[in-house]
Amino acid sequence: MSRRLVVGGALVALVVVVVAVVLATGGGDGQRLVVYTARAHYGEEQPFREFASRERVDLTLFGGSAPELYERLRNEGDRTRADVFITVDGANLWRARSSGLLQPLRSSALDRAVPAGLRDPQGYWYALTVRARTIVRSTERVPAGTVTHYRDLGDPRWRGRLCLRSGTSEYNVSFVADRIAKFGRAATERLLRSWMANQPRILGSDVDVIQSIADGRCDLGLVNSYYLGRMLASDPNLPVALEWADQDGRGTHVNLSGIGITRYTRHRELARKLVEYLTRPSVQEELVRNNKEFPADPAVPGPPELRRFGTFKRDPIDVAGAARHLQEALALMEEVGWR
Repeated sequence: MSRRLVVGGALVALVVVVVAVVLATGGGDGQRLVVYTARAHYGEEQPFREFASRERVDLTLFGGSAPELYERLRNEGDRTRADVFITVDGANLWRARSSGLLQPLRSSALDRAVPAGLRDPQGYWYALTVRARTIVRSTERVPAGTVTHYRDLGDPRWRGRLCLRSGTSEYNVSFVADRIAKFGRAATERLLRSWMANQPRILGSDVDVIQSIADGRCDLGLVNSYYLGRMLASDPNLPVALEWADQDGRGTHVNLSGIGITRYTRHRELARKLVEYLTRPSVQEELVRNNKEFPADPAVPGPPELRRFGTFKRDPIDVAGAARHLQEALALMEEVGWR
């Protein structure tokens, strides 16, 4: 029997149009594993290929956005074929656990690889990578050290010169929800209203924000650091630099992507092996090299494009707190005009 890795097509609502692509083949005994992954668009098939070959397993990836995959898994219930759930944003992991979609996994290997602050206390999920949401600036128009706090994006001097991704972006929603959990609604509202008072240009992606700064349409923005890392890898002379926010306070907001075993898996032992495999140092290094994120394992070096930014003080997302405030965050962003 052939061994293969099949990549699923994107999800639309709750319908999956599957495009079967055979990426790895070999002999084996017919074991199968299905993974729902919100990271499928990052070109990270190679670690899955290697695992499929190593374990002699048919490994199928279904790609889609984090909300789409969560809804699909929730609606399928015990009819799902998914054995493993990989998603972005800690709040999505919390929702999956709270909805009873994941099962706990105890593993000394995972506990060694993933720090306590980056895994569920009962082992329902583990971080794969860490991403920071911080300030980017034009190197041509904004001197280093001019903007060092999230509140500085509300300084009137940047009126008409600020770019932000859409308020519907899950990264922005989680950022705001985390602020509500830690600082309260009133303080978060003041922050957002100061940003909106600067009449920001609202764009469709973090890449658009960075490119608009490079092209001179904006001076400042808020993005996940890996987007700048990827763009600098392609163009080291891009006139955009990163500033780690709030280094004299709580630190820069960081979120994560993570993995868990579904409640309904019929292949728990094989699923456990995949989770452990993806947190190995060599695989972690490959994951972050592809997408320019930070590894969950602090012993693994980050990609050179991010190492150039230096070390920084992190403010880890309050996973449960942010998740409980997601709807409030959406309502607040709508209220202040961040759409």
